[in-house]
Amino acid sequence: MLAADKKVFLDFTSGDSEKIKTALAHLEALPLGHFEDHPLSRKLVLSGFDALVALWNSDVAPVGCRRWIAQLVADARIAATGVKPIVQQALGDRSCSYLPTLLYLIGSNPESFEGIGESLLPLASHPDREVRWRVAWAISKMKQRDSHMMQAIKILARDPDSTTKVYVRECGA
Repeated sequence: MLAADKKVFLDFTSGDSEKIKTALAHLEALPLGHFEDHPLSRKLVLSGFDALVALWNSDVAPVGCRRWIAQLVADARIAATGVKPIVQQALGDRSCSYLPTLLYLIGSNPESFEGIGESLLPLASHPDREVRWRVAWAISKMKQRDSHMMQAIKILARDPDSTTKVYVRECGA
């Protein structure tokens, strides 16, 4: 974790609107994959989790904040209370660049995301093969599968990708 990234995160979670706007501008200017090369510490993100949720729920959050909140939470693999609505809304954006990370979070913490099938179903036909196989993988980890998840598995069962087929079989299809 870079010291500059820690400062940006602390500003982003500060509650001060000017610091949040400056931090957001910094985050938006980062090159693609920056946090893959320099991940924030999970402990840091957890320490600011309540502030992230408050910012998510804020009516005055600058445009773009919610996308970064969802990405930071997913990157840190946080499945605490309050994460499910954040993840569900982010899953609804088919152009979201970090859908695989969100799906990894779901599959790694299936008990925190029960009943999320309605959000997964549209992703079963996503153009990105990684998104599709991660949907199948996440559903394979669920103890309880709702009707939307079962519909997603039916769609994924027709997918030609070999990795997707592996996880579809784990779902019993």
